[in-house]
Amino acid sequence: MTEITRRLALSLAALPLAAPPLLGQSLTKMRVSVIPVLDVAPLHAAIREGYFAAEGLEIDTSTTTGGATGLPGLVAGQFRATFSNAVSILLGVREGLDFRFISGASRGTMTPPDILAVLAKKGSGIRSGKDLEGKRIASNTRNNIVWLRGMAWVEKTGGDWNKVTTVEVPFPQMADALAGGRVDAAILSEPFVAGALATHGDTLERIGWPISETAPGGTNAQYVGMKEDLDANGEIFDRFGRALHRGVDWVNARLTDPALLELIAGFSRVPVERLRQVALPAYPKGVTPAELDELLASMKHFGMTGSYPAPASLIFRSAAV
Repeated sequence: MTEITRRLALSLAALPLAAPPLLGQSLTKMRVSVIPVLDVAPLHAAIREGYFAAEGLEIDTSTTTGGATGLPGLVAGQFRATFSNAVSILLGVREGLDFRFISGASRGTMTPPDILAVLAKKGSGIRSGKDLEGKRIASNTRNNIVWLRGMAWVEKTGGDWNKVTTVEVPFPQMADALAGGRVDAAILSEPFVAGALATHGDTLERIGWPISETAPGGTNAQYVGMKEDLDANGEIFDRFGRALHRGVDWVNARLTDPALLELIAGFSRVPVERLRQVALPAYPKGVTPAELDELLASMKHFGMTGSYPAPASLIFRSAAV
């Protein structure tokens, strides 16, 4: 793994620094790994509104099935930045990968509704974590933010999370897996929650809010880069952060505006009519040591022990806002 990151640093250090383009100059291209969830709306807003172009950047998004899936591509140099969940990022740091937070992406809301939901079949008798002991629950991956908040909900509602079997199922397939009896419950993220209830509302129901019931306002996801790249090309990431944060402002100013739903429909391929039913996250610009400390305490409680660096050392200046 050290050899991979060494080669990454050498190859990326050779990339030229870029200033905002003059007339006729080409833009600096950045390939960014994303997933089609509500959290990345500010990135797409910044692309569409020309905020990245104004900073001399051309953003090429590459969609993966989960935030953790994009992290190996970041290490290998396929991406300059990756949207991922905070748990997967910190687990990578624990294993010696030099990830650094370059921007916030989403946090949970303080009260329901929030962007995660636990769904079960109507008439199953499953209403709590206690009812899930000995049963199967779907998460898009294990040991990520979805799984962590789901296990916290199991415990909060009286269950022993060690007695619940996690089955990894991609978000788009969860509703069918649950309706078909392959799992007994599922932890979904928006806009897949709204989609599941729209297509299987006669058989499925929401039984819990994993974020707002266990960690109101808790951190969900961020954008990260590699320390070597940031050390060599920090000015590029400063510009990335400025443009992205203008996208955050655009989104936060339109939380009740149909224009935001139209933007989300464009990158998620979810119809606007269905998006009217979704719960939106909070959209922060920064990442704080306090929120990472809270998350690390929860991770260790749910078995993700080990030695982690001080959170403040993991935050690049573009995220210290």
